[in-house]
Amino acid sequence: MFKEIVDILQKNGIICKELNEIPLNTRQKVKAYLGVNLKNEYCYIIWWGKKSRFLRKDIDVLEKFVRSEINFRYKKKILILNGEICSKAKEGLKEWRII
Repeated sequence: MFKEIVDILQKNGIICKELNEIPLNTRQKVKAYLGVNLKNEYCYIIWWGKKSRFLRKDIDVLEKFVRSEINFRYKKKILILNGEICSKAKEGLKEWRII
């Protein structure tokens, strides 16, 4: 799984010199990573594994992970999705880069 995340990031022009998985206490197919890119900026990466659409209600779950797991400032927030995204959810995630 880790190699797949690195490959997806490289295809989209994001190269992290350091990438660590953050353990989440959830049953959902969600993985979180904290990385440092080549410009020494912290990147928070979430891989959302469900194949159905990413909806507006999923943003609340996503924000819960961000608030509970990260205690410092990060420069970039990246969301990697397997499925499609709802247009209303896309509007709510303007500060996220969606792959």
